[in-house]
Amino acid sequence: MLYIVIPAYNEEGNLTSLIESIVSMAAANNLEYTMIIIDDGSTDRTPEIIEDLSTRYKILPLENRPNSGLGRTMAKGLKRAAEISADGDVIITLDGDATHDPVYIPSMIDKINQGNDVIVASRFAPGGAEKGLSTFRKVLSRGSGALLKIFFPIKGLSDYTCGYRAFRAGAIKRGFAVLGEGFIEEAGFSATPEILLKLRSLGARIDEVGFMLKYDQKVGKSKVKVSKTIIQYLKMIARLKMKGL
Repeated sequence: MLYIVIPAYNEEGNLTSLIESIVSMAAANNLEYTMIIIDDGSTDRTPEIIEDLSTRYKILPLENRPNSGLGRTMAKGLKRAAEISADGDVIITLDGDATHDPVYIPSMIDKINQGNDVIVASRFAPGGAEKGLSTFRKVLSRGSGALLKIFFPIKGLSDYTCGYRAFRAGAIKRGFAVLGEGFIEEAGFSATPEILLKLRSLGARIDEVGFMLKYDQKVGKSKVKVSKTIIQYLKMIARLKMKGL
């Protein structure tokens, strides 16, 4: 069984096309799935779109009121997925802005089935690329990734900040069982590498597949506040190193 966790904040222009592409991918690969979509206090038509999609597809809707940030949204979605999944199921996380093409999900599942606990869809792995990112965003992504790799080296991993991932459900269950609320403490975008590093500390086997980040397909403005995110990353690195991770 496949559980797909999708955080959504003001994604009225992206969500329908993403969900329909997931449904098509699942049908083409004979995959049973449930999508868990978490509306993070959207102020556009995202809640109405989720409600409509839920009448047509296998969707479990959740919500935050008010907007709580990506970290708390992912914590809610992953915790729900952990509660309803079996250890051998697969949990996928991807962004609600249609920049993460579901076509890569079957290859990510294959790598989980080879004995891995976490598979990261990486722009920097062989076969990976990115379209539509500004030069500044490219520099930020590579710089933050390089910093994380220096402090938290993971053999074979080249992309620490992409939220498009596959998890063995048992690994997520273990994260919550061992660490409790401490599994995901970051409220913002820094939760993305935090989840990876917390699972690393619990002995998770991590690998990656190359993928094309299609940022040119995104409708609407980026939610990332660059200066705030940089500060969050630096604080998180300091906090985790003080804990001995």
